[in-house]
Amino acid sequence: MRRYLLLLLLFPFSLTAQLRLPEVWQSGMVIQRDKPIRLAGHASGTQKVTVVFGNEERSTLAAADGRWQVQLSARKASINPQTMRVFSGKDTLTLTDVLIGDVWLCAGQSNMAFPLSSDRHAAQALASAQNPSLRLFNRLAGLSVYNQPYQLADTARLRPENFYRPARWQAADSLSARSFSAVGYYFGQLVQQQTGLPIGLIHVAVGGSPAEAWLRPEAARQDTALQALFGSDWLSNPALEPWCIQRGHENLDALLRAGVWLPADALGCNHPFKPGFLYKAAIEPLLPVAIKGFLWYQGESNALSHRRAVQHERLLPALVADWRQQFTQGNLPFYFCQLSSIDTSRYQSRNWPYFRDSQRRLSESIPAAGMAVSSDVGHPTDVHPTDKRTVGGRLARLALRQTYGLPLPVAPKIAGVERRPDGYRVSFVFSGKKMKTPDAQPVRGFALGNADGVLLAEVPARLVGRQLLISLPPDARYTHLYYGYRPFSAGNLYSDAGEPLSTTRILIR
Repeated sequence: MRRYLLLLLLFPFSLTAQLRLPEVWQSGMVIQRDKPIRLAGHASGTQKVTVVFGNEERSTLAAADGRWQVQLSARKASINPQTMRVFSGKDTLTLTDVLIGDVWLCAGQSNMAFPLSSDRHAAQALASAQNPSLRLFNRLAGLSVYNQPYQLADTARLRPENFYRPARWQAADSLSARSFSAVGYYFGQLVQQQTGLPIGLIHVAVGGSPAEAWLRPEAARQDTALQALFGSDWLSNPALEPWCIQRGHENLDALLRAGVWLPADALGCNHPFKPGFLYKAAIEPLLPVAIKGFLWYQGESNALSHRRAVQHERLLPALVADWRQQFTQGNLPFYFCQLSSIDTSRYQSRNWPYFRDSQRRLSESIPAAGMAVSSDVGHPTDVHPTDKRTVGGRLARLALRQTYGLPLPVAPKIAGVERRPDGYRVSFVFSGKKMKTPDAQPVRGFALGNADGVLLAEVPARLVGRQLLISLPPDARYTHLYYGYRPFSAGNLYSDAGEPLSTTRILIR
């Protein structure tokens, strides 16, 4: 019941009728297959509310404050448009063109929010975007996250329930897909085409947002390593990212100096980068909604220092575990994108190799999770590389293999490194017959070093069948092998199925 009440409190409602549904319940939506359909809303007083969906009818009495909830039976997937009707007194709400399929929630920061219209392959993608079985629900932030002072009119958006602009479900086509997440779109289009299922995508990503903004405060308090994130006024909290705090001041200080009252609590003034704010604005309202799983592309705002990168190793597992617990739908799949590559000339990316390897390790330790490698499709000076088709496709293939059971290749991993008299032998685990480089180029990206990441210059390596040989006299000073361990990676090793090897640091045995 608590989640239904949260849903009613936090979703904007139309004020034109006494009978109301949360914003996500609209014509054109996708309802999650094979899970009970939990529906809550508002009616006039204690009137009877009846929901009719297909041949099923459920009724209840609204509480004194008008709130009500019903649960309908789980349905099998269907591409046939269906109609749902809700009655109360003289009021009727009708939802048409409803499909039953799988719903994926897309969250994170700017590389998830990156629109399809800006993708390198946009012209081709938009020309073939029409797909009535792919439905998009695009919740866009109502506040800028750039370094500009907020105005008086912006203060209403600092309430979590008002932060996002109104959204509506739309079938994918050349218009609706333009402003939608490119990664999300490519994921959904490929999964829909490969499975034949209706796919619904709910997008809520916010540019620049740190992971702690998406974390429920109570979840952090259960981990002593994370408690400091929620320990004091966020605008002066040393446990947080200085850049995020700076952006908060750039946005909020003019209003504060003018004496304008801003929504706040014990952690300070509200802002999209404030710890817990986006959980409350984006995730909490969706808790009663059945979904298939999560898609996540985030990390840039948590990788600007080594301290923050190490902190993220506790933060992401806590976020995943708590989201799953709050949605009460079991170990929902959590698929995420690795940070790409970028050099240090225009960006603080010196900790990105550590962060990317940390993401690799997290993908192996978090249950029902997976990571799409993207270090090979980065840009040396642009934190928003434009090839989102490759990234979205890899994310989709993860889901198609791990969630939908399709026999697709597994991305390669380094299984071990062995010292030999003539050098080092590297073995891999992967799907396929051999490892390869594009156009049979020499192997690049391998280096030897110690545990702290002090590297030898890149070492020559050659492929021999399913293994790789480094012909360099063994040296006891070098305890670890590194691959792709530069901010802008030159690594070029793939399985023969076309899946790239991830940035990796591994102990030499």
